[in-house]
Amino acid sequence: MERLKGTFAVLVVLGLVATATGCSLFSNQPPVAAFVVKYNTTENPLDVELDASSSSDLDGEVTTYMWSFGEDVDILTPLEETKTVYVPVLLVHYPFEGTYEVELHVIDDRGVMSEGLPYTLNVTVPSIPVAPMP
Repeated sequence: MERLKGTFAVLVVLGLVATATGCSLFSNQPPVAAFVVKYNTTENPLDVELDASSSSDLDGEVTTYMWSFGEDVDILTPLEETKTVYVPVLLVHYPFEGTYEVELHVIDDRGVMSEGLPYTLNVTVPSIPVAPMP
């Protein structure tokens, strides 16, 4: 059998087509974005923690988290100039109680972004408890 030359080959097995470049036999799978909302992590009920550590990548690791918020949301930690950060956990502050939409895309270590629309959750910020009047 003659040996394949070059760096690119196509493998066909039982109707499955996969490209082989370098040492990988299968194409890169896109990562999957996911996050949970945690309330009451600070004394201020308008502060909410967003944790995307449950985002995953079957054939690598998630390296970038791209969050999308409305204009009135402040990122408390980590302090970044943009809303693209390299850590999965953010502490954000909302100006008022209510429901806000948060979107997340993730990118893996090979530069592939999560597929389709961003993962979206509605965050409902609770009302601030009011102390009783004397």
